[in-house]
Amino acid sequence: MAWAEDGYSRAIRWLKLALPLAALGLLSTVFMLSESNEASLEIPYSNIELDDEGLVERIVEPSFAGATERGDLITFTAQSARPEGEGVGVITASDVRGQLDLRSGGDITFRADSATLDQPAGTARMRGGVVVTSSAGYEARTEGLIAYLDDTRLESDSRIDGQGPMGTFTAGRMVVSATPEGAGTGEDVQLLFTDGVKLVYRPGSD
Repeated sequence: MAWAEDGYSRAIRWLKLALPLAALGLLSTVFMLSESNEASLEIPYSNIELDDEGLVERIVEPSFAGATERGDLITFTAQSARPEGEGVGVITASDVRGQLDLRSGGDITFRADSATLDQPAGTARMRGGVVVTSSAGYEARTEGLIAYLDDTRLESDSRIDGQGPMGTFTAGRMVVSATPEGAGTGEDVQLLFTDGVKLVYRPGSD
């Protein structure tokens, strides 16, 4: 009887030691599994960024290329872009660069802080720090510019400050468009400045 009591006491003491250890082991296993699950979630969401609007999917370094109806080539690149709305035809891009390669061999380049490319509408609306440079020697700065994706045409919607072969100038509006066929100007495109043009002539310029 004494032997049975001693065995019972030893079993109780062993359980008092073993059960806490087993509990600690289970807790550590749960903790390790929790850490493992959190790490694995980073992979599917590696292309998701968190901003003021919550989780937003972004496209890194996107590019767009096309041709106008008359055969001039137009390209856009950006630092990043994201879709707008539920459709796939409208995106908002940041740090945008563009180039219009004319069939005559000249080109017009432009850059902006941001742009909204609307393929169904055939437009790219650029905003913030827009700079337009022509291979003919003109550079214009504005805060808003519309480029047409299927037509050789650029339009500003705000004040223009620029410089060219004849000097510096300001204007209320600028339109870059293809020269009408048969115009006989010898130029492939024309830059038209309107709405209060002021030119400061630079002596010695061509």
